[in-house]
Parts: sequence; C-alpha cells; structure tokens
Amino acid sequence: MISNNSSVQKQRYIPRRFGQPIPVGLFELLPERFEYTGEDLFWSEEQMQNCILILVAHFGLKRFVQALPKHSRGELMCILEEEQLK
Repeated sequence: MISNNSSVQKQRYIPRRFGQPIPVGLFELLPERFEYTGEDLFWSEEQMQNCILILVAHFGLKRFVQALPKHSRGELMCILEEEQLK
C-alpha cells in the first residue's frame, strides 16, 4: 500500500500484467532527488517501496519480467514459490 500524509490520500497502486498511467499526485510520494552514498540510495524504506511499485505498475509486470536476465527470472520464480508456502 502506498500512503503519505501529504495531499495525496491513501491509495493502492498495484502493479498489473500490463502498464498503467502514473497519476500525477503519486510523484509526491517519491524523493525529490536521488542521493547515493556509494553503497546504497539514501531513501527511507517507504520511499524505496513507493518508487518500485510506481515504476513496475507503470511498465507492467509482463514488461518487468521480460527485462530481467534469465537467471534473475529463475530466482524470481523461487522467491514467488517460497512466498506462496508462507
């Protein structure tokens, strides 16, 4: 779930098979700039999760998976199988 205390009300932005337009208000949930420490992005966990969800939802799950290298696709399948067992 994407939430923020700004003018953007709590919303669910859920990635689907095919891409969706990004509502302009969701950009308020992203950091204004990218700060990189040399090892990690200097974002909160919530900002990182919002960014990932917005981008994957915009491009769609199918396009996301197609962009992955084959090895990563196999790892993703393992992760999804593990999550199903929980």
